Amino acid sequence: MLFLPLLVALSGPVHPHTGNEHGLVVRVDSARHTVTLTGGSYDIDPGMDEMPGMPMGMMKMPSSSLLNFTWPVSGWIRGIRLRIYDDAGKELSRRLVHHINVINFGRRQLFYAIPERMIAMGEETNDIKVPATVGLPVSAGMPMAAFVMWHNHTKSMIKGVNFDLTVEFSPTNLVPKPVSVLPVYLDVMNPVGRDVDFDLPAGQTAFHKDFKLPVSGRIIGAGGHAHDFATALTLLDVTDTMRQKRVVNLGIQLAPKGYITKIDQIFPGITGDGIKLEDTHTYRLVGKYSNPTGKLIEKGAMLHMILLYVPDKADGWPKLNTADPDWAKDAARLKAIGEVPQKK
Repeated sequence: MLFLPLLVALSGPVHPHTGNEHGLVVRVDSARHTVTLTGGSYDIDPGMDEMPGMPMGMMKMPSSSLLNFTWPVSGWIRGIRLRIYDDAGKELSRRLVHHINVINFGRRQLFYAIPERMIAMGEETNDIKVPATVGLPVSAGMPMAAFVMWHNHTKSMIKGVNFDLTVEFSPTNLVPKPVSVLPVYLDVMNPVGRDVDFDLPAGQTAFHKDFKLPVSGRIIGAGGHAHDFATALTLLDVTDTMRQKRVVNLGIQLAPKGYITKIDQIFPGITGDGIKLEDTHTYRLVGKYSNPTGKLIEKGAMLHMILLYVPDKADGWPKLNTADPDWAKDAARLKAIGEVPQKK
């Protein structure tokens, strides 16, 4: 599913709990080939009485909540694990995290001239690990930031909440070297300089956005993010309007009341050849909802898909340009939240 380093509360304000003022600790374990980002601790206010798909009352945190860091090692990312725990080390529910993102200011996105959403995990996302034959390339010194959105589903404050986001990487001396994959973010809303949640009408609805692919390649893996009442998340090839082809379909699991519990992840390039995409083709992201409440839910929907993508030509990827108007627009919004990391 996944901007600048900030901490927001999805269902209530978050208060500083102990002395590190929401600082981020970055630890490298060279023997295990891991980088662990640790944040905390936080006191998360209780949520309102909620129903599936309810509006998300978000509160911007002060600048002390900004989680800037510099990526410490070169190599290829191949695994992500998330742990939520209290100050005593007791495991807490991962449902406390609506989503956590790591933003890479050292590389732009494929379809948007804004910073790469390098890592995105939601409460419905399982830990991820791919074989050492593939990985997401990173370089020491890349300016990055962590973004966390909390969601306290209970009626009581939860004190002393911490997170560990552990990233497993393959070192540069690995032989043979992994195939480099890059994250491709697609959203039914334009994400440049704005939030991507939107109002959800009552009943059954569908939303879509078209993308013209600039560089051919293969999909190695795919995942996505949606909100309660979502029923479908699909990528289609609509180049031939008379013969649309399904490219990716992610299953969505809902609890009886409509709470989203899981969105499938697929890895067609791990045990197979992947899914081929062609440049100049037009691909359509389609998401569907079924809202049974009988009323519009303000800011109740979100729909995006993340692809792990191997471009046929590395030089076909759009170059980072901080003078691009979209980059400037995105940076301006982020600067209103806090300091934007400066590219070296």
